Order: sequence, then C-alpha cells, then structure tokens
Amino acid sequence: MKKYHAPKLRAEAKHVVLYRQLRVFAYLALGGFPIFAAEPVATPAPGPREELHAAQLMEAALFARQAGAEDWKKMDAIFAGLKAKYPRNVEIINGHAEFLWSIEQRQRAMETWLAAEKIDPANATVLDHLGGGYVSIGEVRKAAGYYRRAVASVPQDAAAHFAYANVLFTFRHDLLDGSHADAAAVLDEALREFSEAARLEPHDANYARAFAETFYSMPLPDWRAALAAWEHFYELTPQKDFALLNLARVHLKLGEKPEARAKLDLIQSAEYSRLKEKLTEQTGKE
Repeated sequence: MKKYHAPKLRAEAKHVVLYRQLRVFAYLALGGFPIFAAEPVATPAPGPREELHAAQLMEAALFARQAGAEDWKKMDAIFAGLKAKYPRNVEIINGHAEFLWSIEQRQRAMETWLAAEKIDPANATVLDHLGGGYVSIGEVRKAAGYYRRAVASVPQDAAAHFAYANVLFTFRHDLLDGSHADAAAVLDEALREFSEAARLEPHDANYARAFAETFYSMPLPDWRAALAAWEHFYELTPQKDFALLNLARVHLKLGEKPEARAKLDLIQSAEYSRLKEKLTEQTGKE
C-alpha cells in the first residue's frame, strides 16, 4: 500500500512539539509549579515571540535554581535551535546573546550581537548591548559609537541618552576626535545628553541628579542653569538635605550668600554637618 505523506502537517506538529517541550522544561525547572494556563484542545502554532518567551521563562527558572553547566548547554542548544528556525529574527538572536553574556560567554555574546546588527543595523537594544560590551573590554571609542547610534535610533528614549552621556562623561579624555577637540567639548555633549534624558523622563530623580552634578565638571559652567537643575532634583528626591547642600553650593558660586544661608539653615541631617559648617563659613555667617 502506498504510504501517505503530509509534510506540512508534520512540520506543524514538530513546531508545536518543540513549544510543548519548552513549556514542560520550564515547568520542571520551576520545581513543578504550573506556569501556563491549561492548554486548549486545539492550540494554534506558536510564533517566534511565543517560543522565545517560553525559552526565556526556562532560562529564568534555571538561574533561579542555580543550574549547572549541563543545563546551560541544553539551554544554549534550545536558543541555537530557535535561531536556526528563525534565522533573521533579531529578538531571538538578541535573546541568545543575552543568555550567553549572562553565563560569562562574552565573546560568543558579542559575536551574536554583531550578527544581529547585520540583520537590523538600527535595532536600539542590540546597539545598546554592543556599546556595553565594548565598554567592558575597554574599546570606548567603539562603545561611544554604538551608544550614539542607539540614541539616533530611539531619540525619545531617555535611557539611551543617559547611557551615551555616561560614556561621554566617564571617558571624556579618550574620545577626542574631529568633533571634540578637547575633553571640554566631550563634556558639553555629555551635558546635553544628560539634559535630554532628564527632559524626557522629568520624574526620574537619577537622571535629574546626573544632569545637575555634571555642571561641577564643566570648565565654564552655567551656574544659573545648574541652580535650576538642582531645584528640579530637590522636587523629586527624598534626599532633601543632599539637594539643599548642593543648592547652597551653587548659590555661593553665584555670589548669593543670603540664599545659600537660607538653604543651609534647612538642613537637619547630622550626616552633612561638616559640609554644612564649611559652606556656612563661606557665607560669612558666624
């Protein structure tokens, strides 16, 4: 009797079987607690995002129970299988790279992100990871280039501006080029990037503080702008005494001694008593 072949049905079944295996693996890795709702009788074939999510659930479960080398090999193989199945899916490639980085396979992770970049050169997540990777190995020029591209890719993302600003600020002496003749020029760009992060996320105290603190490093700071930045930080932070200390300091830079004294008089914490005393002496108050 002639055998009946149904390649399409077999392919679909294999697709669903892989997903079910991922679900079972994640279930067991989490110690047998159910993590998915009961599967209906007719389950539509999962797509790449669903399969990636299942793999990431498994990965999280393995980390939670501090899995060993053999488990990481199996996890690596699962990601490799997903990449083979969806060779141009950047989310899956990035997921694999993030996993490799987390298990200290840094070179393979970088190679994987570089492969993702070739597929989608404007993917901000990939660009950000490459920037961080190059920082970790000391290639700060490459890092700055990737962070700059990430900002261009997602100009409304405050975190992208903040990451780029931090690299510019930290490595300002190493990033001189045709557009940045000296460290001061790099600092100017860092200040603009910190400012943009704070503008895009006006309720984030960390962004506000980073912007305000950068003025202290500028060769010719705009102290009036610095005062506004610290006032904004004061509104956001529970660390009121720290903000008051800096407001007093900036008022002194502006020659505004009465205003500086008023801010210092509001400080209550003993943690800042010595700094408060020093700044109070500068106001001329006995």
